[in-house]
Amino acid sequence: MKRWIAAILLGALVTTSAARADRTQVYSVRGVDCGDCGTEIKAGLKKLKGVRKSEFDIHKVEFTVTLADGVTDDSVLAAIANSGAGFKGTVGAGSGAYLPHVEYPKGADVAVLTEHGAAVGPLEKLRVAGKYTVFDVYADWCGPCRVVDAELRKLIEHRPDLAVRKLEVVDFESPLARELGSRLRALPYLVIFSPDGKRTELVGPNTNKLAATLGPR
Repeated sequence: MKRWIAAILLGALVTTSAARADRTQVYSVRGVDCGDCGTEIKAGLKKLKGVRKSEFDIHKVEFTVTLADGVTDDSVLAAIANSGAGFKGTVGAGSGAYLPHVEYPKGADVAVLTEHGAAVGPLEKLRVAGKYTVFDVYADWCGPCRVVDAELRKLIEHRPDLAVRKLEVVDFESPLARELGSRLRALPYLVIFSPDGKRTELVGPNTNKLAATLGPR
């Protein structure tokens, strides 16, 4: 009986020791331009021996990683860096960030109507009279949104009849997303008003449709 008790206690001590050997660490990531980059980094971390589990916070741009005893922070940071060009990790929370968006040409008719997913009211009332008004609904984690943003920057440089209004939706549960309703099926999402008020909606990074909707100069 004493031997059984000793064996049980020894097993409990071994289990407790193993559990204590694992640690959880948060790593902030910079240099990424899309939420899908998190999947790439997660795949890179999976190859690192001793990584038990990793979870990506798409909004904070952070990884919470469970590590076996002996796995160093430096090895994790190296795995993050090797997952993609320009990716850089730091130990600790609060420093994660997506690449900043490129600025529009000086003098362009561009304005940010909302950040952090706040509601803005009816878009019809916010359009610019006498111009094509493009309401660009985007999120920092949306890679295809950057494709559309680059096209708009190129177009507006030679289109004085074009106004761009940026709306950061954050996610599909934000007040802005609820305000837009079922029309917001995916990102990027554009609502375009012609000078005479005709409304057109585009979903996805289709730059050809965007150019066709805006028509010739």
